[in-house]
Amino acid sequence: MLDYINYFFTGVFALECMLKLLAYGSSYFKTSWNIFDFCVVSASFFDIVMNQMSTNSLKFLRVGPQLARVMRVMRVSRLFRLINKYKGL
Repeated sequence: MLDYINYFFTGVFALECMLKLLAYGSSYFKTSWNIFDFCVVSASFFDIVMNQMSTNSLKFLRVGPQLARVMRVMRVSRLFRLINKYKGL
């Protein structure tokens, strides 16, 4: 069940990145939050790909999946951005 939730939210964040990229064009990468979001979504895709591969092919990349999971957890920091915007919450 957690994998499906991860797929859902990765898809939502990827859609957000794509829509922002279409709307802002090359100026998308001028905002540090957009760069951060892009990196987190990329790390989430990397994590999904690593989870789908067999464990035998990952022996040379023991750190890869853990690093991708740490980046995925950093998505939570997006909430801090929202909290800073809405001080009245």
